[in-house]
Amino acid sequence: MIRHRPPVMRFAAFILPFLLSAAFAQNAEPVRLHIHRLTNADPLVRERAAEQLGILRSAEAVEPLIARFADDDPFVAGAASAALARIGNPALPALLRTVNDASPEVRRSALIALYHMGAAAAPAVPSLMRSAFDSVPVVRWTALQALGSTGPAARASVPLLLGLLSDADADVRRAAASALDRIQPGAVETRRDWKNVRTIADSLLPVLMKEHNVPGLSIVLVREREIVWSAQYGTADVRTGAPVTGETMFEACSMSKPVFGIIALSLAAGGRLDLDQPLSRSLPLPVLTAEPGAERITARMVLSHSTGLPNWRPGDEERNGPVPLLFSPGTKFGYSGEGMYALQKAVEAKTGEGLDAYAERTLFRPLGLRHTSFVWTPSLDTFIAAGHDERGAYRMKSRYIRPNAAYSLYTSASDYARFLIAVMGNEQTIPLPPALRKEMLSPQRTADVREPVERPGTARGTSVSWGLGWCVTATGRGPIHHHSGANRSGFRCYSQFDDATGNAVVVMTNGAGGGELWTRLISRIGNF
Repeated sequence: MIRHRPPVMRFAAFILPFLLSAAFAQNAEPVRLHIHRLTNADPLVRERAAEQLGILRSAEAVEPLIARFADDDPFVAGAASAALARIGNPALPALLRTVNDASPEVRRSALIALYHMGAAAAPAVPSLMRSAFDSVPVVRWTALQALGSTGPAARASVPLLLGLLSDADADVRRAAASALDRIQPGAVETRRDWKNVRTIADSLLPVLMKEHNVPGLSIVLVREREIVWSAQYGTADVRTGAPVTGETMFEACSMSKPVFGIIALSLAAGGRLDLDQPLSRSLPLPVLTAEPGAERITARMVLSHSTGLPNWRPGDEERNGPVPLLFSPGTKFGYSGEGMYALQKAVEAKTGEGLDAYAERTLFRPLGLRHTSFVWTPSLDTFIAAGHDERGAYRMKSRYIRPNAAYSLYTSASDYARFLIAVMGNEQTIPLPPALRKEMLSPQRTADVREPVERPGTARGTSVSWGLGWCVTATGRGPIHHHSGANRSGFRCYSQFDDATGNAVVVMTNGAGGGELWTRLISRIGNF
């Protein structure tokens, strides 16, 4: 065919193979030079050689670069990963082989290369899914990041990623959530139906209880302001083996605080408590602290945790010892049980009743909360669970005979759910004017020192603030309000509600391992 072309074209066709051959030879020389430099004694030379091989993108460099994954200098290994990602498809077979290497660092380097390849690493998805169960946490995390960078091509991994939302490793949980967002946005949202949430919780909770040595647990789901599911697991007291029932009362721990907050706000709604008047006008100053500035502390500062008081004074509150002031009141967030205790004394002074009696008369009885009390009584003793330690061994069964607004509430999960329903209800259930209710649920003080509770999908938190009694987390779908609790007696608990949808979750446990349990559970179902 060449002889029929014009002379110029015949010449070009003749000379082109020679030119390409020469170019290849010129390119091959620096490739081999940089391959040789990969073994130089100077790590900076090795790193630079790996970078240049990435620019040249020669398949000849794949195996020498793979060998650098075991380099003593991690920067060299990192440059090798980046170079292999630039080489792309020719490097895939070697990378897929290397993700099974005996060395965790070598496996991780291979996964980093696949991460940098993005969608081009789609053929590696099955291998990445297997690596998500690696024995080394950081290798698992890297595999999940690589799955996420692959994008929609990794859709087969969605069921696996959903399961990892409740993984024991927090970094793995976050990586799984991030990968889901990139692979199939909305995958978590399709499982928000309460029956799906019930199925997930019912299968997950026995496993988590065993992993974290939690003897007993009660959970309630509220949908559109109605209880749709409650379940109980395990024992109320390992000494007796008595089962947890729907009437079992747990220590609500710090979930006592928002209950007390409603009582204080109800007094404010009735004109009996001024949220912005210094508490020192109602209390002898030593109940707070004698330090200068304490006279400015108000009920609003207490409910939004900005008093400057510590969580608890050294030696705790029982002996009425000195209370330090940690910062100027009203200037920043600082979680404080002492503040709640001081406000409790102001409320008792205003009402002329103990908190336990006043709460029973004005809140618990009207709401029908028959298994809720700020104090222990003989009649309630048979319903109250015992607390257990991190091993699941019996720790103690408390008898709080003096009320404390910060931690002494006993309640069942169902009663606390009814309380949340009332909070999400109207003026007839809890008589708060709309403006005051809005203040209660609105951020009063930014809590930058707090990380958002882990929740999946659009419920993932972006910032944390405190309203009047409630933690307020900003999310992609609007605010979620919550409170958790932990008492040294061996109880951990959690509750949240979405005022817009009327949905809520309550989890009560009688084991010190319950905190990690509810964290993992809410990381999976917290978008309900």
